[in-house]
Amino acid sequence: MTVYNLLLLLILVLGLLLCEYKKSKRNTIIFLVLSSLAMTAVAFLRADTVGIDYKQYETYFYQVHDGGWKFLISSANGYRIEPGYSLLNYVVSLFTRDVHIFMLVVAVIVVTLTAVLLYRVSPIPWIGMFVFVSFGFYGNSLSFLRQCIAISIFLFSIEFIKKRQFVPYLLIVLLAVTFHKSIIIMLPFYFIARLPVNWKFLLSYSGIAALITWLSWPIFNLVTKYVYQSYATQQGLYYMMGRDWQTAAIPVITAAVILILTRFILRRDERNGVLINLSFFSALLYLMTLQHFLYQRFGMMFLTTVVLTIPELFASIGVQSVEAEAVPQTVNRKAIRNRAERKRAIAERRQFKMRVNTRRYIYDYALATLVFVGYLYHVWILLANRINLVPYLTFWE
Repeated sequence: MTVYNLLLLLILVLGLLLCEYKKSKRNTIIFLVLSSLAMTAVAFLRADTVGIDYKQYETYFYQVHDGGWKFLISSANGYRIEPGYSLLNYVVSLFTRDVHIFMLVVAVIVVTLTAVLLYRVSPIPWIGMFVFVSFGFYGNSLSFLRQCIAISIFLFSIEFIKKRQFVPYLLIVLLAVTFHKSIIIMLPFYFIARLPVNWKFLLSYSGIAALITWLSWPIFNLVTKYVYQSYATQQGLYYMMGRDWQTAAIPVITAAVILILTRFILRRDERNGVLINLSFFSALLYLMTLQHFLYQRFGMMFLTTVVLTIPELFASIGVQSVEAEAVPQTVNRKAIRNRAERKRAIAERRQFKMRVNTRRYIYDYALATLVFVGYLYHVWILLANRINLVPYLTFWE
């Protein structure tokens, strides 16, 4: 656990020093570069025991290297339906048979895509990166290679939902599908995620989720009769087992906080309703995970969007949300000649400063809460150790 704790501590310290204490675009870039290098190094140096799916992907890489292009297009290729991932293996295998180099390439793709996304669209990139690690998304990338590459690509499409640009959204989702076919379920959410955030729709979503949960076994039996027959085996039935309540706790609490603060998030940008809806969908899927683990694999796609939603939340409650008013107030005071109006302007200015200070206190306490809860969630994930992240060993040990 020490390596992961040090990594999270590094991100926290760098974020506070470079992005809170000394805010600047240059420092944000430095933070993203340093944290990305650290995460990439941890992923590259890990042994094949770190990550429950590591050996599965290691075996596949060797198959691609030894079989070449003929294997890639043959029925023996288990990932032929996901050509993006197959081609990635093939391209790397042309230069090396060392699987650690392949894992380095995967880490560079996932971490770099995340860093670039946060720099481009997040109001507070360092918080997004802290959430990326503390909420287990980075840990998932050490095991669920295909799905995490696909999710990293998919996150870029959210801006196009906000902008109501379907074609770019479609192209990005289809690219992500070439790495993990399950991302295809995100296509209809271009329309669903844009619906208004109100209790009528939220109750409708909840009702549909409850109906699916009630009919889950009949649906499972019908689907596995014609497709995905492997899920009907004893090994496949593992996905139909339920998870404990702790699995759903943080996704549900996160969505609840976001819904409570919806007014602030939408006031900052009304298009943020897309992120709020996606957070709510993640909570529903994680609640459904209490019945069947299978839903968690889909819930991951939605939950990962909190790397964008939580920074938006902090920007909406912090000083940024009110400090833009400072400039016009200063200009107006200089133009005042009447004594009574000057007094009123001074009082308004004092009130404005109090609002700024209040928002700063709220931001600081909220940040402390996020760090505390994020660290607890981080530790719980490592202690549960469901995807064999612990013990962390290097490949030469």
